[in-house]
Amino acid sequence: SRTVTSGSLFFAVTGFSTDGNRFIPDAVRKGAVAVISDNREKAREYSKKYEVPVIYVENIREKEALIASKFFGEPSKKLRVIGITGTNGKTTTSYILYTVLNRLGRKTAITGTVEYGTPENRKPASRTTPSAIEYNRILKEFLDEGVEFVVSEVSSHGLELHRVSGIRFEGAIFTNLTQDHLDFHGNIYNYFLSKEKLFFLTENVSLVNYDDPFGKVLSGMRSIFSCKTITYGKHGKVKIESVENRSYGSEITLHFEKKKYRIRTNLKGDYNAYNVAAAFGLLVALGFEGEEIKDLFDNIRVPGRLEEVKSGIFVDYAHTPDALEKVLTALSKIKKGKLITVFGCGGNRDREKRPLMGKLAEKLSDRVIITNDNPRSEDPQKIIEDILSGIENREKVTVIPDRREAVFRALKEKEEDDIVLIAGKGHENYQIIGNKKLHFSDREVVEEFYESRESSKDS
Repeated sequence: SRTVTSGSLFFAVTGFSTDGNRFIPDAVRKGAVAVISDNREKAREYSKKYEVPVIYVENIREKEALIASKFFGEPSKKLRVIGITGTNGKTTTSYILYTVLNRLGRKTAITGTVEYGTPENRKPASRTTPSAIEYNRILKEFLDEGVEFVVSEVSSHGLELHRVSGIRFEGAIFTNLTQDHLDFHGNIYNYFLSKEKLFFLTENVSLVNYDDPFGKVLSGMRSIFSCKTITYGKHGKVKIESVENRSYGSEITLHFEKKKYRIRTNLKGDYNAYNVAAAFGLLVALGFEGEEIKDLFDNIRVPGRLEEVKSGIFVDYAHTPDALEKVLTALSKIKKGKLITVFGCGGNRDREKRPLMGKLAEKLSDRVIITNDNPRSEDPQKIIEDILSGIENREKVTVIPDRREAVFRALKEKEEDDIVLIAGKGHENYQIIGNKKLHFSDREVVEEFYESRESSKDS
């Protein structure tokens, strides 16, 4: 109700922590000319009390999305929107597509976990998939700026809560499905049901990771989607034939439609070959020539995704067991010395993944420092204990709750050939402790450490 102005239509939605129906009087006072409510009793009560219509509807979130799309002139139908969903790899795959399309001279915008906008005009994002009203407003803005393609990360929350209902997607990508967000979805089957919704909204083509068990299920459902479905992976139609890890990144050989393509990229790790294959396959399916695009995958910057802040020091967003395992495996292949991992787990989120992440960090690192992530309103000590319950060899583990101190300790211990991974927060520039959102950036802490070292040398 804070944003209501004269002439507004107000949606009163029962949320997870706040009931929007409480704000109907405030919205009417500010000039709302109609209210749509998901509470039959409140709608009846306020209809009698106010002169403005208060209408009760079922499935209010879906109705809100459809009305938002119409209100902004159905911008998705005039843009070429590509949606990317999956547990891990959404951000990297979206940045690959966004970068390559702009290099091809096609004006492309991005929306996702890190930011939204065009190369000339980007703003930080507050959530992966914005509300339906906000998303349609952003798409209309892009349309007015002359954008042709929009690459959007589409979260399971966004799909389940109908934030993209009414959106026409020209293309879609399914990266993978592993344990995350079970606090919201209840079980992995419901999590999958949220993800599959994207493919019913896609009209032209979708790329599906065939090496992922849930990707296989999606591929088997192709007859009920209106879009063409192409598989990718080591066993997919866009076939990953080989991945050669190099100091600068990797060389990937893809086989698609009876042709071989050798792609050089700065992106490290076998898992990034999947992100490259998905983007490459989608672009070819949309009509771009493989030969024309194969050399455009180098120097792709993805904020907070295996980002090398200083030599041998990486910041990564890995906050699920699968992502942590993939990143640690990739770094293990290029390390010459020890691998030191700093990580924690978020509070008020899926507890089941904490011991799994502890176990993986212990198994794949030479040294582990457990610290706070975003504890939110949960007791940080309890979160750390959950992580520790998955660890057998406590000798290689140190607990330092203060994240800045933990990063400093890892950097002090680092010897010349060692690699330090600071995992969990990636691009984030905040830390949520209790109900306070404090400024905090892993990247800045690394820079601060080396600046303090330089100044102590000078003095």
